[in-house]
Amino acid sequence: MRRTAIIIAMLAIMIPVVTGAEATYHDVPTGSTDNDVAIAADGGYMIAGTDEGRIICIQQDGTVLWNVSTGSAVTTVDIADSRGYVAAGTDRGDVILLGRNGEYYWTRSIAGPVRDLAFSGDGRALAVGGERIALYDYQGKENWNFSTVAAPPAAPQTIVSVAITQDGNYIAAGSDNGVIYFIGKRGNMIWQSLARGPVTAVDTNRDGSLIAVGSRDRALQVYGRPGMLSWVMPTGASILALALSEDGRFIVVGKEGGDVECYRPDEGLLWRDRIGGDVVTVDVSRRGEAAAAGTADGTIRLFGGESAMRWSFGAGAPVRAVALSENGDYLAAGAGDRALIFRTADPPMPARLEDPESTTPRPTPTLAGGEGAIVGLLAIGAAGAACRLRRR
Repeated sequence: MRRTAIIIAMLAIMIPVVTGAEATYHDVPTGSTDNDVAIAADGGYMIAGTDEGRIICIQQDGTVLWNVSTGSAVTTVDIADSRGYVAAGTDRGDVILLGRNGEYYWTRSIAGPVRDLAFSGDGRALAVGGERIALYDYQGKENWNFSTVAAPPAAPQTIVSVAITQDGNYIAAGSDNGVIYFIGKRGNMIWQSLARGPVTAVDTNRDGSLIAVGSRDRALQVYGRPGMLSWVMPTGASILALALSEDGRFIVVGKEGGDVECYRPDEGLLWRDRIGGDVVTVDVSRRGEAAAAGTADGTIRLFGGESAMRWSFGAGAPVRAVALSENGDYLAAGAGDRALIFRTADPPMPARLEDPESTTPRPTPTLAGGEGAIVGLLAIGAAGAACRLRRR
């Protein structure tokens, strides 16, 4: 009788752990590959842009709020929280502005596919990169644009990454021909520089006093606003993704071959983590409280700003994009044809138990210490013991 009481007590403790625990992430099918994601500053919702031309808004609890078709693959998305705007760029060169509830405002076009776009912090300006760089205001007026074809070097090039300061006064851009641009809000070229390989990512801090550049020349470059190259760090492998915290204290890079590295500008490496598989997307929260990375072989990993890994998650498909909320409390990701939104404080726990008859592989979190496996073994053992007692 005493053994029976112990077993019942064990089950009473374990069952809430398995069946009643609050979900820490939600996994939403989007119908086709997610090319990019963005997340609201407070983590309340995320936006996914898909290969079938959909812009999808997903609430923090996994509810799809709206789904808009663009007619062409969505290549990049961004959110302007201050005004409730959502911007998207497409493969055919459309720049689209929507409202918080999916209402349509305007469409503009640039030459070639849109490769990147970014809102200023106040949402009044939108920088766009494709075969040219353009700056739009929130009403759709093109403030300026210029073709990058005539810029040195002379061969045609495409802008692959853009960033804009909080106040919209400065725009940084990088091209697949290795040219780095720093431009004023009126379209005045402040300076240009040249990397020794194709630029893969640029970012600025809040006021544009620091500009971080990643490229395939295996070096991280940091410029000051006047254009001086203030810091260079050899990385040993091509940089595929880069993010600079708004306060300018942390730079996170993702590299070919599987390394994620975090640097403090003008000082050096803070930490390094090897994931395996090319790290194609990274992000960092506003003050560096958290950093995230995604790999081509399907791993999503969360880090502390000044520390190593907090948790790792097997998404089961290539991760194309990650985005952190302002304080790092929530993480959005696009992996294959699924959008995911995580609460970052705890290791990932799904919204519901999987169908025991399902044979479809599901995402798998890595939990510190293997607690999930221990609980499962205890549950099986307790259930078996209870069955043996009943047979007696």
